[in-house]
Amino acid sequence: MELFFHDVGLKGATRDFPKTVFSQISILLVEESVPDAESYKAALLEELKNKFPSGYFNCWGVPAGAKSVIKNLSVGDAMLLIKTTGGNGEIPALGIVRVFQKYPMQELSVALWGEAKFPYIFFFDTESISLTWQAFKSHVGYDSKFRPSGNVYRVKNDRLNQFDGVEAYLSHLGFKGNKYQEQKNSKPSKYKVGEATQQEEYVEGSRMSAERSFFSRNPNLTKAAKTRYGDTCQACGFNYHKKYGELGLGYIECHHLNPLSERSEHEWDDSVKTSIEDVRVLCANCHRMIHRKRPALTIEELKAIIAF
Repeated sequence: MELFFHDVGLKGATRDFPKTVFSQISILLVEESVPDAESYKAALLEELKNKFPSGYFNCWGVPAGAKSVIKNLSVGDAMLLIKTTGGNGEIPALGIVRVFQKYPMQELSVALWGEAKFPYIFFFDTESISLTWQAFKSHVGYDSKFRPSGNVYRVKNDRLNQFDGVEAYLSHLGFKGNKYQEQKNSKPSKYKVGEATQQEEYVEGSRMSAERSFFSRNPNLTKAAKTRYGDTCQACGFNYHKKYGELGLGYIECHHLNPLSERSEHEWDDSVKTSIEDVRVLCANCHRMIHRKRPALTIEELKAIIAF
């Protein structure tokens, strides 16, 4: 495992972190955005579906100018995303790379961030962390005057010897690196939806920054929502099965009426709960439109826009 960091900068982070670092993205967007002519498309989609069975992911992209560094990034490596180095600085997000095909994806960059400037895109599940730039420099032994100036860097492994390596350092930051293995090895649930269980509460064990993370950790809630509400979008009425036939059978996305990524800090502890009453189902387009505003639009507000 290697450790990388990207000095995004306050302006870019404020604009783009909410889009893909702290919001869920549907695999369907990749399918729609990457041209069919691209040789890597089929392999990319297969890998995304295997690594993100919930259908959602977080991602980040870097400019072509960072190619010489980013080409060394591999699945399993860690990326710290720096919001600002001003003052004490702020590093709010960590991602363990789960998918990275080293091709420039300009069209996907446009779909995600509105411009083609960030074509080298890697996919992960965001871990919210509390780390300052000043503390990080101290941890890795950088000079106090060092400025990353918007670049991507790889941290030499010997700089983390005091922590016994990258994985131990991530543990020091609060990252529990075995959680994906635990999910992979977990036994199938015996959960069945019925009248007695539709109000069952599902506990969110730790502060997560996006709905994608929540529904990934609570697959039974997703099943219950689809059983109760069906697979027709509750905003626009779109049905994937009717449009795409068997290919679209059962496909629909879950939306939390109180998006977890927007809850205030004081609400987050181990007692945070939700139930099926807090969930609705939406098509990918409506789901993405709802999250284009912060705070997110309500379904009623989106319906009004559609009807206008």
